[in-house]
Amino acid sequence: MKTRHLALILCAALAACSQKSEQDLLASAQARLEQKDSAGAVIELKNVLQQNADSVQGRAMLGRALLESGDLAGAEIELRRALELGAPRDETMVLLAEALLTSGQSRKVIGEFATESLSDPQAMSRLQQHLALAYLQQGNVPEAKVAASRALQLTPQAEGAVIASARTRLAGGLVDEALTALNELLARDPKAVKALQLKAEVLLARGRAEEAEPLLTQVLALDPASFEARSLLLRMALGRQQVDEAAKLVQGMPAAEAKKPRGRFMQAQLALAQGDAAKARELALPLLKVLPQYLPLLRLASGAHQQLGELADAENLLNQAVKLAPEDPGLRRQYAGLQLQRRQPGKTLETLRPVLESGKADAETLLMAGKAQLMQGNFEGADQAFGAAAKLRPDDSKTQAALALSAIARDTVTPGGAARAKADAALGQLRELAAKDSAGNSYDLMLVNVLMRRQDLAGALAAIDKLAPKMKDSPVPDGLRGRVQLQRKDNAAAQASFDAALKQDAGYLPAVLGLVALDMQAKQTDAAVKRLEAYIAAQKHAPQARLALAELLVQTRAPAARVTEVLSAAVREEPSEAGLRVALIDHLLRTGDIKAAAQAAQEASAALPQNPDLLERLARTQLATDDRAQAAKTYAQLNVLSPTRAHGWLGMAQLRFMDKDYAGAEREVKRALEADPGSVAAQRLLIQLAARQGRTDEALAALHERQKKNPQEAYALIAEADIEAGRQKFDAAIAALRKATTLRDPADAPVRLFSLLLVKKREDALAFEKQWLAAHPQDQGFAAATADLVLARGDFDGALERYEALLKRNPDAVPLINNVAWLRSKTGKPGARELAERGLKLNGDDAALRDTYATVLANEKAFDKALSVQRQLIGDHPDQPSFKVNLAQILIQSGDKTAAKAELQDLAKLGSKLPQQKQVEALLKTL
Repeated sequence: MKTRHLALILCAALAACSQKSEQDLLASAQARLEQKDSAGAVIELKNVLQQNADSVQGRAMLGRALLESGDLAGAEIELRRALELGAPRDETMVLLAEALLTSGQSRKVIGEFATESLSDPQAMSRLQQHLALAYLQQGNVPEAKVAASRALQLTPQAEGAVIASARTRLAGGLVDEALTALNELLARDPKAVKALQLKAEVLLARGRAEEAEPLLTQVLALDPASFEARSLLLRMALGRQQVDEAAKLVQGMPAAEAKKPRGRFMQAQLALAQGDAAKARELALPLLKVLPQYLPLLRLASGAHQQLGELADAENLLNQAVKLAPEDPGLRRQYAGLQLQRRQPGKTLETLRPVLESGKADAETLLMAGKAQLMQGNFEGADQAFGAAAKLRPDDSKTQAALALSAIARDTVTPGGAARAKADAALGQLRELAAKDSAGNSYDLMLVNVLMRRQDLAGALAAIDKLAPKMKDSPVPDGLRGRVQLQRKDNAAAQASFDAALKQDAGYLPAVLGLVALDMQAKQTDAAVKRLEAYIAAQKHAPQARLALAELLVQTRAPAARVTEVLSAAVREEPSEAGLRVALIDHLLRTGDIKAAAQAAQEASAALPQNPDLLERLARTQLATDDRAQAAKTYAQLNVLSPTRAHGWLGMAQLRFMDKDYAGAEREVKRALEADPGSVAAQRLLIQLAARQGRTDEALAALHERQKKNPQEAYALIAEADIEAGRQKFDAAIAALRKATTLRDPADAPVRLFSLLLVKKREDALAFEKQWLAAHPQDQGFAAATADLVLARGDFDGALERYEALLKRNPDAVPLINNVAWLRSKTGKPGARELAERGLKLNGDDAALRDTYATVLANEKAFDKALSVQRQLIGDHPDQPSFKVNLAQILIQSGDKTAAKAELQDLAKLGSKLPQQKQVEALLKTL
């Protein structure tokens, strides 16, 4: 024991001797900063602050070290703290302005420093230089000139002041004056790297890349750590598609620079250029915590998400970028292009609106606007936009193709007559464009798509034959050919085409999915599943294939546990794929496994906290578990994260609706419509709220207006029927529903009509059922719904007849087996036990069928086995008290009233938490 005490004393003494003083640490940190070892300086300075958290010099130096290391967010925090502690204002405020400017917070720079005055002329000049650049980032050239002029007056010979002045002249279009100033500076100091850098930028802007490149190379020779020069050279190499040259530039970074955020940013740029979007995303996401407002990083991360199909994440990042630079037309185009890809024409037009209203829209912007108008069915608006683009670029094939597609789309909506003649002419024009474009393939692909949509399958095959030589080493032509042959029911040819596509590229998923479709047509479900499983096993990343496998299993009525297993494995293998996590949560919610869904949502939002789709799912699971307070917080987070989406506001509206605060819900819905004017869910909910608050005439007027604008939308007619039924005007409700059933997509109008007729006019209901099923023999959803409704009305024989018919078509559907077995037993029909046992062989874990099996056994007086089955079920599902209700009924049937009473008394304690509480009370009265 004494030896141990002596060792501890010696350790403490050694530690005390080895501990550096605050002044020693500060001196060491200063030396490291002079050696450009910012990472080492940060370590020394954090040790200083461990000794003395209020060290003014330590805080200020840490802010500077973090700034130099690229941790701009950390630098801002430390420099502000240093100012609070009384650090010298002149030096610290200049560094803070630089940190804000570099991180893209130009508005903050202007807001905090525009009226600031510093005592030291050198510091004041540097502050004015930062202000000039901030004004330029905001597009305010006059104020930028004023700030640059002040900087130049304070320090006429300073390189930074000359550079700031030159930049403002460039922004004002005075390129020659800017070059003169730079050349004068370089005459005095040929190694002025910032001047060399800016001169290279000017030459690049003038299209003289061959003169700019040597200057940038010279900058790197003088300062290998120059991010600006290396970044420009990298951009030039990537623009020329010289990926190997780009890789040399990135790999040639000094080791210390490669570890800094901007060095890792260049590594992400290279990864994206090399086609490794997953690696680019992996590098970019941590950087967003350090550089949350750095525009190039936001754009890069968005591009990586977009390539990976994570469009919601991509949209969220670009939304942040547009807020930082709302005047940047290129950024708005990128954002609008993504929204167009997500089929959000309303949002696309809203994003482009400032550019369109400025009168300075270029042809690309006009083409995007035209496509959005086309998606909305506004052909006049589309023609106007495409026509304006054609005026700007009269000989451009893109505008000609856009006008052609507009004419073809118009004919699709209102076929025949003049529209058909224009569409035929447009199709001929598209053929000409495809024929002339010998190097590209986009017009050929447009042509194939149009022909397939017009069901001109022979024409589509001919177009593919012309496309194939232009895409010799690509699987696309064979894949397209297979799709057309599949539509023509030429399965042998389709299989050959899909096989040929996979010979070109074994990872071409559309061909695999084509073969899966052929497997399913041949009723070879196992082969289809194995094909997708083999594809997934062979690919490094296969999120879409994993989703396709899960969908196939659902389609083939595989056990829910099997789908859960597939999606859970997918999330484990590809944890950064948001779409897989969304699919898992949705599946668990759909199957009623709320606890597992909540757990999956928690894990998902922790892994991908910036994903709005996952945050929305988290709120949804919180609502499902009745945690309204937490759901409200999550929806509020969602509104902050993604303010241009309606989901968060609609979630808040739902919470208020549940609290019967209809006026409050209406306010939230109006906010949702401000965020997303095109949100159909918000528009519909607003109408429902008007009706709920007694403003029936207002609601009906809005619905009639929707019917005029959207004549093929079933919702407005269904909602009108609901209102009329609520007013006891059943004939009007029935008329609205009958009209809805005639639409291309009647939604659930047929089921609603049958339900209403069943209550009010039973014979009419049966006549409609017969008529609908004769016209739509494949509509098993309707058939199942009518069976459910008949059962709910207590017509056991009628329900059994309908379920038996469904079971003949789907003999292995366990839910149908369950219903038929229960009804056979209930009505005294034979075959209930045998059917239930067959169902349990198909899926022995199906809880509902196990519950039914116990009931069937009890009805056959096999009480011992029935009780054993039910008790085992309760043991497997202790959180499902409804199974205990059935146990009590079986105990009553068996004559064990004492045990039944004990079970029922326990259930009675649950109160309103048990939906079958009235049944429990009724059973207790019999004992």
